[in-house]
Amino acid sequence: MHKYNLSQKPSLKINQKINSNIITAIKILQMSANELEAYTLTEIEKNPFLISNKKYNEHYENNNIENYSEDLGIKEWLYQQSSYISINSWGQRLVKVYIENINDKGFCNLSTEEAAVMAKTSKAHSKLVLSKLKLLDPEGIFSRNIEEFLIFQLKKNNMFDNYYNIVIKNLNYLASGNYKKLAQLCEVKENKIIEIINNIKSLKPTPIDSLKKEKIERIIPDFFLEINNNNINFTLNNHNKYEVSLDKDYINEIKIKQKDLKTKDVLVYIKDCIAHGKMLQNNLNRRNNTLFLIGDKIFSFQKKFFFEGEEAILPLTHKIISEKTLMNESTISRAVKNKYVKFNNITLPLSYFFTSKTSKVKNNKNNSAISIKAKIKKIVEQELYKDIVYSDKNIVDILMKENIKVARRTVTKYRESLNIANSLVRSKKCNL
Repeated sequence: MHKYNLSQKPSLKINQKINSNIITAIKILQMSANELEAYTLTEIEKNPFLISNKKYNEHYENNNIENYSEDLGIKEWLYQQSSYISINSWGQRLVKVYIENINDKGFCNLSTEEAAVMAKTSKAHSKLVLSKLKLLDPEGIFSRNIEEFLIFQLKKNNMFDNYYNIVIKNLNYLASGNYKKLAQLCEVKENKIIEIINNIKSLKPTPIDSLKKEKIERIIPDFFLEINNNNINFTLNNHNKYEVSLDKDYINEIKIKQKDLKTKDVLVYIKDCIAHGKMLQNNLNRRNNTLFLIGDKIFSFQKKFFFEGEEAILPLTHKIISEKTLMNESTISRAVKNKYVKFNNITLPLSYFFTSKTSKVKNNKNNSAISIKAKIKKIVEQELYKDIVYSDKNIVDILMKENIKVARRTVTKYRESLNIANSLVRSKKCNL
């Protein structure tokens, strides 16, 4: 007859608890700030012994840190997206001018000349920033009026022609139902005009109508970074710590009443709640410590970026940070996912700082893909001030003068990823 060692059962339960704790810790580490907030609030609601740190929340409010509510207006949504557009001073000024002059329908009836004057910069800069802003979501944002927005949609759908152009320039006839007049202007039969009008009516009247509600989610930065002289200082976003604590007064009250609680299930429930609360506290603290250490290594490694911009960003991999923190690469990958740093009103994902080398050429060991793209973008932007359009071969030669050896096909690839047209198309635009 076989003998069973019943003492092994508790050991099995302990292992199960440890594995469960590890899984929970991993999930918490890779949560975004929004996900963590929702998770923490749910845990507090489920556990009668858990409370949010009220003293901490008061400290948060007294310091007037941004109120990260979930409701975003169109301007906040645009500011959130525009973090990637420019980190230089004139670029930031122009972004602010354009966004602050957008109306609640998504139109911006501000000329590039007016924006340049308001931002104290050049018309060329103003045109450049506006072209980038028009790439933001929702589509057609920063159109000057309904006519421009309708044309944008028609061009996108490959429908725009002279007939549509005439109708859009005479929307007053469309509004009054004078289709006969529109048919005369277009020199077509009325049934053709009705087809054109029906297509126009199927379009969205304003850019804001294109904005999907589910896309609007405020990005909550996990780090705040400041630049002081030649040093960078950063802190974890205190609001993101979501500190919880066990309600000791309530626990003591329950302990006193334990003698009257003769139901074993109730006692087990109380112990489980307390144990789970402590586990949550430990996991949240571990998350904060892990993020702080990883953030410190990333920001130190990319220090030049915060002073010089994209052109100074270095090649960085999860493996490098793994070696510096003595953590697994998988931990680094989970930790940086959906995490953000805010500095100078710019919010960037931590993943932004991880970029590969441009090539295996020895001279390029300190040039990342991002830095090369930034240099290409800068070269093309300079065309606005010079009577010249650079081909990809020209760009290769310019980079070579900076001791950066990049193949022409690589320049082409990077240029296309930046949504920059080839030199032939750019040359035609310059001659318009």
